[in-house]
Formats: sequence, C-alpha cells, structure tokens
Amino acid sequence: MEQKENVTADKLKEKVTGILFDLLTDIPESLYGQTTDPDEKVKNLIRQAAFKASTVSATLSIPAGITGVLTSIPDIAAVWRIQAQLVSDIAATYGKLAQLSREAMVWCLFRHSAASLLRDVAVRTGSRLVIQKLSMSALQKLLQKLGVKISQKLLSKVVLRAIPAIGALGNGAYTYYDTNEVGKTAAAYFKALSDQVPDITDAEVVTPDEKTDDK
Repeated sequence: MEQKENVTADKLKEKVTGILFDLLTDIPESLYGQTTDPDEKVKNLIRQAAFKASTVSATLSIPAGITGVLTSIPDIAAVWRIQAQLVSDIAATYGKLAQLSREAMVWCLFRHSAASLLRDVAVRTGSRLVIQKLSMSALQKLLQKLGVKISQKLLSKVVLRAIPAIGALGNGAYTYYDTNEVGKTAAAYFKALSDQVPDITDAEVVTPDEKTDDK
C-alpha cells in the first residue's frame, strides 16, 4: 500500500509540474486595455477572479485518498488558469502586458505561497525588487521544486477532503484568499512598472508586503 501511494504521489508531482510549465509557456492574452483609473478596475478584476476561482474550487467533489487528489488535477489547473488570466488582465489594465514575462507570471502566482523558492527570480535592491530572466533549465528546476511543494500541500489535505462539506468550504475559502493574494502581488508589480519614468526598462517593483514566510 505504501509503495502504491508513493507511486501515486510521484505521478501527482509530475502532473503538477507539467501544468505549471504549460501555464508559463502559454501566457494568456487579455481583452482589456490601459485605463485612466486602473487601480479601481484592478480591484474589480481581483474580486471577480477570486469569486470565480473559489466557486470552481468549492464545487470540486474530490474523493478521499491520494488517488482522489490525483484525479482532481484538471480542476486545480482550472483555478490556476483563472489566476493566470487575472495576472494578464492586470498587466493589460496598467498598459504593461508586453512586460508580462514567464518570470513575472511565476512571481505573481506564487510569491505569497512559496517565497523561499523564488529567490532566484527576484533580487532586492533597497526597497525595490528586480525580476530576473531565467534560463530554460533554471525555470524547469524551479517548476519542479514548486511542483513538489504544491503536491505536498495537496496531499496534506487528503483527510479534510474525506468530509465533503468541510472540504468544499475549506477549498473555496482558501482559493478566494489565494487568488486575492495573486491579484495583490500582480497589482503591486504592474503599478510600479507604470509609475516608472519611460527610460527605465528593468522590471522593478515594490512588493505588496514584507511577509516572506511560506505558507
């Protein structure tokens, strides 16, 4: 039984890593454009995306056990796609869609939940943060580490999912919070870019808060 669970856990890590790679190599386009009042528009975008993602998450019917978590991967991917679209829409609203790189996307999506793994992505210079370009091999290694971390979190919730009502409420509430944090990070990032003088091209941002501990 233990060997079977280990094999299933390895499959989960592979699937999560594959989804993350696809997410970052196919950054979504946005239908939005730069507005005269981007801050208010962005707040609305975050609220809408958080509600949509939490609804998707709360309606998941995930069976108990590791196998049940494995079969839920397509639905988890749907939440990530909503969050990635939110990042893209925020970038477009601030008129910075062209500067939405793979590294910026991974920073916005996971900065709040895996800060220690993103030390090679962002370098602090005083009160600012510079998003660095990663090689393909470095990006793949980062996504593998993220895949392991995310898989461990999913597996740690197996017991909770054995109780459908509690699991649904917990998933929905956490996903709302998670999506809101993604939006806050993206808003801070692209607002900082839009506030820079035109001749500055480095992706420097002031982070939304100083919290660095992983959740």
